[in-house]
Amino acid sequence: MNQNPLVTVICTCFNHQNFVIETLNSVLNQRYSNIEIIIIDDCSSDDSISVITTFLKNRPEIKFIQNQENLGNTKTFNKAAKLANGTFLVDLACDDILLPNCIEIQIEKFLNSDLETTGIVFGNSEHIDENGKYISDYFETNSNKKVIDKSLFQTNLNQLLQGGLVMNSVSAMINKSIFDKLNGYDESLAFEDLDFWIRVLENHQIIFIDEIITQKRDLKSSLGNQFFQKNETANRIDLSMNKIFSKVIDSNKKNKSVLKAVLKRIHYSIDNSFKNRKYKFVFLFGFQKLKVHYYLLFAK
Repeated sequence: MNQNPLVTVICTCFNHQNFVIETLNSVLNQRYSNIEIIIIDDCSSDDSISVITTFLKNRPEIKFIQNQENLGNTKTFNKAAKLANGTFLVDLACDDILLPNCIEIQIEKFLNSDLETTGIVFGNSEHIDENGKYISDYFETNSNKKVIDKSLFQTNLNQLLQGGLVMNSVSAMINKSIFDKLNGYDESLAFEDLDFWIRVLENHQIIFIDEIITQKRDLKSSLGNQFFQKNETANRIDLSMNKIFSKVIDSNKKNKSVLKAVLKRIHYSIDNSFKNRKYKFVFLFGFQKLKVHYYLLFAK
């Protein structure tokens, strides 16, 4: 394979006027040079489009797509991915940062793996606040900045389904051929990463890199901070979780190991829904729990 493959970085923007330039500069400042940049704005209501347009005046090589309506993360990324020419994809929100060696390290890991079976490589990140100040490491590290949880080196389907801190999509690079084979992100979902990683791990591998290669901005408005809240966004997330549970259960009716793993995640969702008095989702997740118990008892 070409030792200098093209990487397409898809920068998804929604009301990121205060951060988008720093994000774009972090891509332009990569040590790895063979990069295609696609920016796609999901109908921002702030000044993001104006900021981006000004930034791109002397950069005609960068593609810029403007959604005329808000499509959400999954549809927006898929739309840009159809225009990508790269062998690999990076899904970068326009409030996060790639450290200068990020793509170089990701490409090296891919080139030293089996490209037929490796769907994703991912690493560690730093949490930063809205001002770029360091908060903590995403995965806990020791004094040498190496992860303490060594199970990250054996990322597998059961581990992912059970939950816990095992996935870091902001530090991920995706093999585009496998992305295309899996028909990209599920556009019916409110968030993309868990479902896609599950589908990758059903027939492919995901490899961990023990390096801090990105910075993840921790904002109150971030999608990851909406889980189990009492608002419409959180409700869409919970409905998506319910659909993911259903998909996993229906495709693994006879796999007791997988069923037991997803049952643990379902229990977690039920507990959090009950604590937040979201009784509709207690019922929906409870139904998924009953399905799992049925297949564990009666499926042959």
